[in-house]
Amino acid sequence: MKPQHLLLASAGLMMAFPAATLADGENGTVFLDMRARYENADQDGKLGADATTLRTRLGWRSPDWNGFTFLGEVENVVALDGDDDYNSGLNGLSQYTSISDGAFTELNRLQASYAFNEHVSVTVGRQYLDLDDGRFVASAGHRQDKNSHDALRVDYTRGDWRATYVYHDQINRGPGDDSNWDSDSHLFNVRYAVAPALTVSGFLYLIDITEPGRGERSNQTWGGRMNGGIEHGDYEIDYAVMFSRQQDYGSATTDFDLGLISTDFSVSRGGAEFAVGYDIVEGNGSTGVSNPLGKNHGVLGWADAFSGGGRQGTVDGVEDFNVMASYGLGWESGWLRGLETGVRYHDFSSERLGDDLGEEWDAFITAEFPGGFELSWQFADYDGPDVAPAPADRVKNWIILSYSR
Repeated sequence: MKPQHLLLASAGLMMAFPAATLADGENGTVFLDMRARYENADQDGKLGADATTLRTRLGWRSPDWNGFTFLGEVENVVALDGDDDYNSGLNGLSQYTSISDGAFTELNRLQASYAFNEHVSVTVGRQYLDLDDGRFVASAGHRQDKNSHDALRVDYTRGDWRATYVYHDQINRGPGDDSNWDSDSHLFNVRYAVAPALTVSGFLYLIDITEPGRGERSNQTWGGRMNGGIEHGDYEIDYAVMFSRQQDYGSATTDFDLGLISTDFSVSRGGAEFAVGYDIVEGNGSTGVSNPLGKNHGVLGWADAFSGGGRQGTVDGVEDFNVMASYGLGWESGWLRGLETGVRYHDFSSERLGDDLGEEWDAFITAEFPGGFELSWQFADYDGPDVAPAPADRVKNWIILSYSR
């Protein structure tokens, strides 16, 4: 069956789901998230790969009972066209380009929360974590298996202040349970909203990955972030700046001391937006910056040439200068509720040596429909100099149909 036929069949399955059962009430809330995706990936040195998969998440959130709430969620991924022509990470077909969406069923979240009062709350169990922009701590969701975390989280809020402490025991990576990493980590994050134009945060992440063979990703990372936005006439100006230092820690097997600076600036008017970004990710010639608990996809381009497996950049680091232009419109009624398109260009170079590391083009078109449906096409094309430590050239395409409520 062709990919477009499989996606249409998936749409029929989504529409057939009994939405009447997914309602808020005194017995809690049942929620559903489904995503059918066709992915094509072609990487130099590998066979081209195609995967059509369907991801389904079904969960229940309890009503509040004297400050207690509970949440449980199961996640299932099926390969609609089989998994014999791509490297899923579970099927052993390493001759194909990697598309890490193997078939599985797992408990994605199971958490209990208690609010002691309006200022202090605690959440324990398998949960999502997202701190600041998610670069170092996130529940990454690009792959069909969204990352979750086995952790104890304490939040304190008062006025414009928010402080978070997390004891982290395991990151549940994908696909399935075979890629999970044990952890013995302590995460601290403090944020203060000074004004609409300025929010500042500071963080200290003591990350010890105790999974055998993964200790080199252990690190202690500290730093700060500023972000905000202002309006000037019909224009909106937004910015974000983050800096961090990272050293070896815990189970790390090598010594390193690396820095990371990330800057983003955007101007928008109506549905149009123009953005500029510049990232400096250091490398010392033998290792680069680690983010074993953070997000990878999209950090340094959608092709994921410079991020993955809990690493960012290359052993010589990477500098990424990028520009983006997009335009989108929304409607209150009709069969089409929103349409957005955009393109981003990346120019990569080695942070340590200054060598050219290639360029990348990313593009997307997204359409929103009534009833929680969304259809999108995404594209990434990385073209490098074909000299180490530059990664292999790659081209990726995605067609995605999603439904949530």
